[in-house]
Amino acid sequence: MAKGTVNVGSQCREIIAAVKLGQFAPVYLLMGDEPYYTDMVCDAVVENALDEASRDFNETICYGSDVDADTVITAARRFPMMAERQLVVVKDAQAMRDLEKLSVYCEKPLDSTVLVLLMRGASADKRKALY
Repeated sequence: MAKGTVNVGSQCREIIAAVKLGQFAPVYLLMGDEPYYTDMVCDAVVENALDEASRDFNETICYGSDVDADTVITAARRFPMMAERQLVVVKDAQAMRDLEKLSVYCEKPLDSTVLVLLMRGASADKRKALY
């Protein structure tokens, strides 16, 4: 492997192993040309972040084309209901017109919220605040 290249498969396995141990990052920005890996990590977070009984009240899954950043921030700033954490997943996040506004939340995320931004077939502009 060339110097400076990233082994995506091993990174995904590390994240999934941590998630299975109950160690969650407050924000996951999942992106890339290969949806297999991003979907695998997203599925692992969704499966392990909440138990079945608390999903109805503490799981929000939406699509970037249907929501704006303010709606996502409002959902992420809520406190979980009778659970340790809540989960907010934005699929196809690259379709949000005001995606950059999420950088405000990402600077100071709630410890009780796991926010997953799934960007299919996209890569972040590293000059932008969200990255």
